[in-house]
Amino acid sequence: MNYKGKRVLVLDGFGRQQASILRQLHDLGCIITTINDSKLDVGYASRYPHKRKVVHGIRNDEVLYKEVIKRELATGNYDIVFPMIEKSTNILTIMKDNGELGDVKAIVAPRAAFLKAYDKEETMRICQEINVPCPRTKMDEESLDEYLSKVMFPLACKPRKGSGSAGFKKVESREELEKYIADGIIKVEEYVIQEFIPHSGTRYSCRVFLDKNQQVIFNVGTQIFRSFPVDGGPGCYSRTINRPDVKEYSERLLKKLGWVGLAHVCFMYDPRDNTPKIIEINGRIPSGIKICDLVGVKTVKAMFDMVYDVPMSPYPSDFREGEALRYFHTDIVWLLKSADRFRSKPSWFDFRRNHDYIWSWRDPLPFLTYTIEHLMTYRADMKKREH
Repeated sequence: MNYKGKRVLVLDGFGRQQASILRQLHDLGCIITTINDSKLDVGYASRYPHKRKVVHGIRNDEVLYKEVIKRELATGNYDIVFPMIEKSTNILTIMKDNGELGDVKAIVAPRAAFLKAYDKEETMRICQEINVPCPRTKMDEESLDEYLSKVMFPLACKPRKGSGSAGFKKVESREELEKYIADGIIKVEEYVIQEFIPHSGTRYSCRVFLDKNQQVIFNVGTQIFRSFPVDGGPGCYSRTINRPDVKEYSERLLKKLGWVGLAHVCFMYDPRDNTPKIIEINGRIPSGIKICDLVGVKTVKAMFDMVYDVPMSPYPSDFREGEALRYFHTDIVWLLKSADRFRSKPSWFDFRRNHDYIWSWRDPLPFLTYTIEHLMTYRADMKKREH
């Protein structure tokens, strides 16, 4: 199907995945409008949009953002709406379920599946039901005493909903856990409490796409070699890898969820039993979506084919290994902060087959504006990720 001339509303101009998505939309001949929080956003600075709109405050104000999205879609000027982050994805799944989108196609998973993936405890519950490896996790129906009798410290505590390492706490003892709870830092009903997987430095992720019949169209696996914060934050350097067990676990879980569309499944390797264990699902477009481009996967076209019910054929299961994606903005901080800066493998100074999340010779300005924007917010960003 030819998508030239399709009118696309792209939300979350501040997301770094914008760089890849906007280029693909441009190459398909779409008419692009972006919604941004600032003129420094990738979605504003990029050369690809035909229209750029700025609404200050949408990044943090969900009520305002929902009003903006509804108002924009009500104009009748769009065929497709594209969310990038959890907040806007959540808004659109609600609107879709309520029949508020009309004829506009939304690039989102079914709401029921999205909610299960967004809730880390529910994700862990389903993993345990279908025998997919995951950390031993406290469930709602289990008292804290019952759970603590089955595990050993340290424990990992993190918000049930959200992504990245924001709010993560490593808890060394029961006394420390009880103090966090007493001080209101950890709210048991809002946090996932689970066994802490020793940080071996090895993590994996899969970008998996399922069609409406739950046929796997592609599954691009990566190994994450560097993260920031260095003790377990979001990845800043990864390479494509074909690891059958990681791919099979991710596909089994998503099919159980009834997933349709793109999902990002994250794993941490547990050196105690040599097993990769699922730690979360991101039910939105992952920031490192560009890695799919590097191995020849046309992600945006697959999304369009899905919402327009175009028959789809699976990509080959084995992709080129060793294609590297670097989030330079945190990878440079990793270099400054990590004690392994000169011992890391792959070497930080190896730039062969490397690509940046945002940088492109075809569209260079977003890299500069994103750098300026995040230099101004660096302290606040790092405060959120303190462990």
